[in-house]
Amino acid sequence: MCALLNRYYSCAFIVFMSNIDYLSLDARSLRTFLTVLDTLSVSLAAERLDVTQSAVSHTLGKLRITLGDPLFVRSGRGIVATERARLLRDPVRDLLNDLRQLTTRQDFDPTASPLRFVIAANDFQRDLIFPTVSHEARQADVDLRLRFIPSGVPDAAILREGMCDVLVTPFPPPGQDILQRRLFQDRLACFHDASVAPPPTTWRDFLSRPLAEVRFSDRQRSLVALSDVDTSTLREPRVSVPNFSALVPFIKGSDMVAAELRLMSLGPLKGLDVAPLPIRTRAISMYLVWHHRDQNHPGHQWFRERVVDTVQKIFDRT
Repeated sequence: MCALLNRYYSCAFIVFMSNIDYLSLDARSLRTFLTVLDTLSVSLAAERLDVTQSAVSHTLGKLRITLGDPLFVRSGRGIVATERARLLRDPVRDLLNDLRQLTTRQDFDPTASPLRFVIAANDFQRDLIFPTVSHEARQADVDLRLRFIPSGVPDAAILREGMCDVLVTPFPPPGQDILQRRLFQDRLACFHDASVAPPPTTWRDFLSRPLAEVRFSDRQRSLVALSDVDTSTLREPRVSVPNFSALVPFIKGSDMVAAELRLMSLGPLKGLDVAPLPIRTRAISMYLVWHHRDQNHPGHQWFRERVVDTVQKIFDRT
């Protein structure tokens, strides 16, 4: 309770600039403020909150009067946050998290109300794990609502700024406030079309073949998984695509190869042939990652356990 009061008065101190009645603030309005701040879009915030755009605009109007600041201003076709709004991000988020934990029942019932989670994952992790999580929740009468965003090679800000609730990645970002749990280990394999050419049997043979890769952005590529191999010897990729499933139509019918995790043969690369990579590489771990503010939240705990259980079932079948 003391921690909650400290959060509250910290937030109140920041919003208090003149004769502002901070007691008129309510949690629902602050949640709307944070959602607009995260999305920088009234329409996207309304969609995420499951309310109308006019409701979001009305709430922002009241907050502008209460806080004595425009909070968001137009810039081109979109909006940008004022300096005041950016300063409010962390204290408001901390206050809402403390209020949520204060009122959460310990006898958590996942069927009591809809559970919403934003998950940062690439198409491999998304398609491997979460369809089963979703189907089993539905069978158990749990109203589980999932929204996915791409993770690429993630930065801690994606969790700290509330852009997602959980992250699934082989590259968990560092930080004392970032928590993680290993889901599984896998090794890289060679994906190819055996009807066109046999798999490479030596590393030199692999290097001689045209290469296909996943490039999440100009500085993020899936070949970072070959961290214990001198990638300077690799050819410039013949094809770079933004996600794993997009590799299939390019490799199919060609002599191109790709080096990706073997388990992708169960998901986005299941249309391709798979063979051992002709060089020994280290095992790669996949992690479930979340922010410490959600560590003890029963809903998050329930959801994380569902993810872990699903991965275990996948490995039991394979």
